[in-house]
Amino acid sequence: MEIHPHHLHEASGKKWSHYLFEFFMLFLAVFSGFLAENWREHIIEHQREKQYATQLLADLRKDSVFFKRREAIVDSIFEKSWTRELFSQQQHPTDLEIIQAFLKVFWTFEVSLTTTTFNQMKASGSLRYVRNSQLISQLQKYYDVLAQRVITQSDASTTFFNDYMLPWYVKHIRSQDLDAFGDTILRSNTVIIDRTGKTDQEVLNITDTYRFFILSVNERMYRPAALQANRLITMIKNEYHLE
Repeated sequence: MEIHPHHLHEASGKKWSHYLFEFFMLFLAVFSGFLAENWREHIIEHQREKQYATQLLADLRKDSVFFKRREAIVDSIFEKSWTRELFSQQQHPTDLEIIQAFLKVFWTFEVSLTTTTFNQMKASGSLRYVRNSQLISQLQKYYDVLAQRVITQSDASTTFFNDYMLPWYVKHIRSQDLDAFGDTILRSNTVIIDRTGKTDQEVLNITDTYRFFILSVNERMYRPAALQANRLITMIKNEYHLE
């Protein structure tokens, strides 16, 4: 028969406080790791948020410059109705005078808005990085509503130009009398092909309608979008302390 000393049984065991301590240390290590990872992700998201804000600011500044230039061009070209003034001053203006008045408004306008950053953020779900809900709302108002209206109405004005302005040009103006760009008259004796009272009325109607179209788009679409772009520039600069 073997005899085991009683003190050996006690020495091989561990008190419950020891296991509790080990559990606490394990829990602390896991929890600390969780906090560290969470903090790391928070820092990364904040960096991404500021990076996107910087890119959005650059895009909006480009748009703001575009709107300023476009407004200046539209105001200078369509400051008055050239053909209407011509026909109101003279009962029978010369062919040269009519062509000159027509060419003053023979312009088509492309829209150059920079929507790349916002579209990428929306497609990838990165809008969630923007913590300011009001800023998100104002961004959506600009890109999803106002900018889209500008693009749609600009396409409509281009359609009118292609459907009415361009055909009148092709039918009634001699291309050899103009320069390569088609906007400067080279010969003072140029004539309107097949000119009649009807073609005179057509050129007046077409240019007047086109002028109204462009001015309406500029007032109702471009200016609200330009104001919103400038408002967003201020919001982003203040929110992220950018210059």
